[in-house]
Amino acid sequence: MYKLRPILKTYYDSLEDGKVLGMKCTDCGDVVWPPLPTCQKCGGYNLDWYDMGDEAVIDEIRYEDSSVGGDYTFRKANDYFVDKSPYCICVGHFPRGTEQFHAALYGVTEENKDELISQLPLKAKVKFIQLDGGFKSVGFEIKK
Repeated sequence: MYKLRPILKTYYDSLEDGKVLGMKCTDCGDVVWPPLPTCQKCGGYNLDWYDMGDEAVIDEIRYEDSSVGGDYTFRKANDYFVDKSPYCICVGHFPRGTEQFHAALYGVTEENKDELISQLPLKAKVKFIQLDGGFKSVGFEIKK
């Protein structure tokens, strides 16, 4: 198993417990996910762990054929996903967060993408993605 640094260990241990943690700055109140060691708004170091909840708001769906191009970061990450179910990329935010994120989004198909895009913003549940390194990552899933 991959050896995790302390800040990462707390985060990935929480994923194993079914909880998504971000960081909240006690100086300015900014909340960011995934967690970072410094506040991205004010630069402060006074951050506490913050439960992001189990649902996000999807603001944008980027449906593309990743074999043609796509987001390199996700194409590379996909090599380590145990479950090879199809997904696309989304831009969203947690209702308890203040920053947008990019993540894997499951449940979008060629057949339903236009309908889902017309409904944006929409809610999606957290989906824990098992990685072959022995730990989890976070994606989201639209339930019909």
